[in-house]
Amino acid sequence: MNLLERVVWAFLVCPMVLNAGCTGRLSNEYGGSEGFEARQSPASVSLFRNMCESEGHQTVVVRSLSPRAMTTLEAIVWTPDSFETHRPATYEWLDRWLVSGDRTLVYVGRDFSPLADYWSQVCDELASKESSSNEIIPARQSLAEQQRDLDKLRASTRAKVATPWFVSDHSRSREERVERLSGPWAEDIDADNSRLFLRSFVEGFEDGSKQSLIDQFNKKPADTSSKPKRDLEFDFQWGPADADMLATIQSLSNEDMPILANLLATEEGKPLIAEITTDKWKRSRVIFVANASLLSNISLINSSNRVIAKKLIEILPGQNVGFIAGADDPPVRKDSSGEQQKGFESLTIWPLNVITLHAVFMGMLVLLAVFPIFGRAKRLPQKSTRDFGQHVDAMGALLFKSADRFYAMATIADYFRYVRKEPTSPWAQVDPTVQQEPKSPFAVKTPPVQSPEDASQ
Repeated sequence: MNLLERVVWAFLVCPMVLNAGCTGRLSNEYGGSEGFEARQSPASVSLFRNMCESEGHQTVVVRSLSPRAMTTLEAIVWTPDSFETHRPATYEWLDRWLVSGDRTLVYVGRDFSPLADYWSQVCDELASKESSSNEIIPARQSLAEQQRDLDKLRASTRAKVATPWFVSDHSRSREERVERLSGPWAEDIDADNSRLFLRSFVEGFEDGSKQSLIDQFNKKPADTSSKPKRDLEFDFQWGPADADMLATIQSLSNEDMPILANLLATEEGKPLIAEITTDKWKRSRVIFVANASLLSNISLINSSNRVIAKKLIEILPGQNVGFIAGADDPPVRKDSSGEQQKGFESLTIWPLNVITLHAVFMGMLVLLAVFPIFGRAKRLPQKSTRDFGQHVDAMGALLFKSADRFYAMATIADYFRYVRKEPTSPWAQVDPTVQQEPKSPFAVKTPPVQSPEDASQ
């Protein structure tokens, strides 16, 4: 591992290991290229997208196949999280897009799990350090889970799948690492310094006639009765995906059969990267990439994989490159005005997408203004009981409730005599033993009011 690979490992793989160790969860997003989850996932292609941008391309995530995408996109990188059983409407849109001329579709096969490759490298790293079983066993369990998920996805797919561009063979049960390369690109790529794997592989249409392909995929049983079978003999289960594949083969014309040419292949000639062309596409082409072991984040740690990625970027036409990912096909739309958008999906279309961002920002400001305090409630400070004035107020309230003026004045007199030690104070002149109607010693004596007769005298 050279210096550059060590740097990439430190900035890409080490945060993934720390994240997995601290949270117990690693981002499992496959084929994505945008957002935090894609950057933290070994199975995403965010690094390949960054390489495209560094070469001057403008990239965008394609969420729907619309007329606007038909005219603006010059290249599409599609990393489906499923095998090659796509809807006929998707194939029709892509065919019209390719027929428009000077277009390139990079299609990445699914028969590889970068997450399993990541956990395999983690297990090897832990084993080399002689780590404890408490660290190795969870990594091995994660490796087994990712391999199981890929096997479940393969089990739901036919052994052979037909597309308008090639026939994909999934009959191989064992994944093999590619150690020797062939093809025009093989001279610049060091197989020993790369991590390339292959299980499924593709075949071109030029090896057989159209009728032979129809006979190969026309497996619809002749007997459609519901009678029970004998001796555990069951017919082939014909489904909608089989009908779509047969219709795809029947729609091909003998004059415009796609031609497959290897750009990078194994020593036996099995395609790793192949260019598919036909006369009706007008200089457009489909670049088939065998699987994500060539372009995923975890794979681009190796210098040879980065050479492959750079070669792919060099053949992309124009500047606008769209990235498609996900288990389902992107919806095909008849217009780009957003009229087909429903519900909250309409908020992602211009100009509502910009208005929505400003509305969310203003809403956050309103919440901060109306509710300035967030978090757990705090206890209010309690009143202190050390203030003697509060004691005086309380005593005065109690004396007032007694409704006995003599008792109140006598209590105040006792306070001045025994607490204040001021027996000469006017407040201490009340005798508590003699019942009387005391008056305030500070009361002002008002002169008696004279009558008019007395005043005249």
